[in-house]
Amino acid sequence: MVKAAPAEVRPGALRRHGMSNDETYIRRALELAERATAGTNPNPLVGAVIVRDGEIVGEGYHGGPGRPHAEIEAILDAGERASGATLYVNLEPCCHYGRTPPCTEAIIDAGISRVVFSMYDPFGEVRGKGAGALRSRGIDVTVGPCAYDALELNLPYVHRIVSGSPFIVLKLAATLDGRITMDGRKHITGLESRRRVHVLRSRLEAIAVGKGTIDLDDPVLDRRLLDPGLPPPVRMIFDSGLSFPHDHAWLTQGDPVIIYCGEGASPERRELLSGAGADVVTLPGKDGLVNLHDWVEDVGRRGFSSVLVEGGVAIATSMMLGGIIDRLVLFVAPVVAGAGGESWYRDPGLPVWLEDGELAPTRVEVIEGDVMVVYDRFHVRSYLGAVTEEGELVHRSR
Repeated sequence: MVKAAPAEVRPGALRRHGMSNDETYIRRALELAERATAGTNPNPLVGAVIVRDGEIVGEGYHGGPGRPHAEIEAILDAGERASGATLYVNLEPCCHYGRTPPCTEAIIDAGISRVVFSMYDPFGEVRGKGAGALRSRGIDVTVGPCAYDALELNLPYVHRIVSGSPFIVLKLAATLDGRITMDGRKHITGLESRRRVHVLRSRLEAIAVGKGTIDLDDPVLDRRLLDPGLPPPVRMIFDSGLSFPHDHAWLTQGDPVIIYCGEGASPERRELLSGAGADVVTLPGKDGLVNLHDWVEDVGRRGFSSVLVEGGVAIATSMMLGGIIDRLVLFVAPVVAGAGGESWYRDPGLPVWLEDGELAPTRVEVIEGDVMVVYDRFHVRSYLGAVTEEGELVHRSR
């Protein structure tokens, strides 16, 4: 059983300034959901809180595939006190048999009188049906508190269900003059911005870089700045010539590594890297790069719901030109690199898909002097309506 923190750190009358009770308890559910960060894929992150007479009497979160859902954990925690209480959860309770029984039946059996959730589950077996099952048994259902934050927490899950494709995020750290390298500095942005990148890595299943980035920076590509105990994301490497070292630490320590190479790569190198533990995938391509549309298809076939792309220049340019990305996260530091720095976009052509407001800023945040700007494509910006509005879900794609 995945239980929440001990009672002494769970105040009975939790309330935050400027928030309604519903928002306050949903915020707590979101906090609980995050405890399973990087551990629930392909399932969503879900937390649940049960409140009776203004007091939290039960809490729980989903620990991963095959484990009890958050609602069940909270009901077990609450025991008989769940009767007549309100359940707060960030995602619509399920009403179907999967690896676990329906949460709606447990909610009804526990005698819970009201359910508040942030967003509908886009999964077809659940979408609207969970709420309907509860209402049919006289349970009051409220939908929508903290919907934006709930969607953001599980955006890769929603995107995979709605579009059928993995959620592709391009992350860049740049100077004021658009350079991603700067003479005399290994890191362009500050420590807190880099920690935020590790948070981003924890929300996404895999991380992709070009072989040139590995040669230049020898990156670790883990989540240590968030939690040294978290497993690293699956590392994906674009390496057309298969020059990645067969004795690299990622391979010798048994971490999953997928290398994407071109059709002209050496069979001997392919065999050597495969023998060292890498999963070597051959894709068509040209000019030293694999076809990125074929790469997205392969990522989806492997069951990944999300990938964070961290460059370098050739990969970032190709991602933008090809319209591969769903989201761009740009960290800008208050420094100027000048002519010695390398621009992150270097193709003379323009990405035609950027016309007509296809990519728009959805979030701007100052992080200790740096600025983080999140840009989303139109289909991503439409998801909030898709998971909060009544009616049938409309499937969307790039």
